[in-house]
Amino acid sequence: MAASFSDIADRLPSATAFVEVGPEGGHALQVGGLSVLERVLWGLSRSGIGLAMVAAEPLPLRPDRPLQVVWVAPGGAAPADMQVVRGDEVQGTRVVDEATRRAAERGLCRTLAKSHQGLIDGWVNWRFSSPITRLLSYTPVRPNHITLAASVVGLASAAIVLRGGWAAIATAGVLLQLHSILDSCDGEMARLRFQGSRLGQWLDNVCDDVIDMVFLICAGLTLGGGYATLAVVATLVRAWGHLVMYHEVYSRTGTGDVYSFRIWFQRESQAVDEVYGVRGFGGYFRALGRRDTYVFVWMLLCLLGQLEVVVVYGAVLGVMIGALMALHVLLRPRLPARRA
Repeated sequence: MAASFSDIADRLPSATAFVEVGPEGGHALQVGGLSVLERVLWGLSRSGIGLAMVAAEPLPLRPDRPLQVVWVAPGGAAPADMQVVRGDEVQGTRVVDEATRRAAERGLCRTLAKSHQGLIDGWVNWRFSSPITRLLSYTPVRPNHITLAASVVGLASAAIVLRGGWAAIATAGVLLQLHSILDSCDGEMARLRFQGSRLGQWLDNVCDDVIDMVFLICAGLTLGGGYATLAVVATLVRAWGHLVMYHEVYSRTGTGDVYSFRIWFQRESQAVDEVYGVRGFGGYFRALGRRDTYVFVWMLLCLLGQLEVVVVYGAVLGVMIGALMALHVLLRPRLPARRA
């Protein structure tokens, strides 16, 4: 039952917003797995609002919403000194019917990509991951479920490459690229439905690294001889480098946010986009070492039957990661204090 403003005026905290909706009922329509109103409420919480007065008939809301909601009588006027927002708009699009709902959802899904995404993520992967994420957003599937499913696909690619022969190698390459696309979906889902978590952060990053290293070892074992030795040694070097990075990231932030990592020649104050954005010659060169790019190249090489080049590429990448981390340990031995 909605209350009147006069009933609760003396109990409102200072960080309160008044949410008004139109008579069309667009605030109750689903956009990306959440009602328009819920999207507005999550956005308000991220701007520091702790309580929202919603002038509408009560609707079911997700129980993990991060702010308190008070329902007031529909059509009521907001106090003169209170922030007023619309509860039926998504990124400037007012939702009033099915057509505007679809338009708002398409626009929202186009914003899910990270601003510092890699080349292949920006050119190829999002064209497949975005529709998948949009479809899955209306199911009970959570981001961590997508991560685990993607990991199964990645491990299957490593198992298949062990069979050898062009058909198996090509299939393994395609499956690895499919894993990379699904790897974009978990992050997109987390942003779309506000379901990001520290566990998901760790799960996503660690699973990706493990799958890449397992695939490289399996590719080396398929070729045998020196390629097998090269793959195993390079993987061990890479694993050590990742452990160094994860240890420092956790020591500094308490999370698995690898994008917070700054190697010795980077400034702590540098923004994520400045460090990881793909701009200029240096940015494009560094993109060759980013996961979305090298996995795509590995797929192309597998389709061409060039598994030897895959192993060499992966080995060079692994040795470079290990060498950079070794220099990092020597040149920047002291960690800054952990942030709260």
